[in-house]
Parts: sequence; C-alpha cells; structure tokens
Amino acid sequence: MKQRFLPLWCVAVLATAAAFVVHLAIRFETVRLGYEVSDERSRQHELLQDRRLLSIEAATLRQSGRIETIARGTLGMEVPKPTRIVTMSEKRQPVASGRVR
Repeated sequence: MKQRFLPLWCVAVLATAAAFVVHLAIRFETVRLGYEVSDERSRQHELLQDRRLLSIEAATLRQSGRIETIARGTLGMEVPKPTRIVTMSEKRQPVASGRVR
C-alpha cells in the first residue's frame, strides 16, 4: 500500500502544480488582453474625436463666403464681365455611346 501511495501522491502534487501554472498563465493573458482592449478603446475615442473635428473643419472650409474671399483676395479673381461670358447653344450633336457596330 505504501508503495502505491508515494507515486500517486507525486502525480497529484504535480497535477495540482501544473493546474496552478496554467491558471496563472491564463490569468496573466486575461490581464494583458484587458490592457490591450483598454488601449484600443482610447485610440478609438481619439480617432472619433479627430473625425468630428475634421468634419467641422471641412464644413468650415466649404463655406461660400470663405471661398469667395480666398478667390478675390489671394487668387486675384473677380466676377467676369458680361462680355466675357460665352453662352453655348442647347443643340448638341448626337454622340454614340457604347460600342459602335
């Protein structure tokens, strides 16, 4: 009986130690993944904030008053005189579209 007890006891201790090591490895991996998820959530929050700011900036840049100010001031453009405007006739020649056979 004593000859069977010692090997079984060693196997039980080794199995318990192995289970504890596996538990610790899983726990450390869970903590690491938690930190990674937290970092990615903060990155997502920053990107959403950047997106909001860029959409506001794009809307500001598209304002017609601002575009006209830049066109007149920086680029030296002006409203064309009526003599410089050329109107095109409404009649157009039919244009073949697609494959011509």
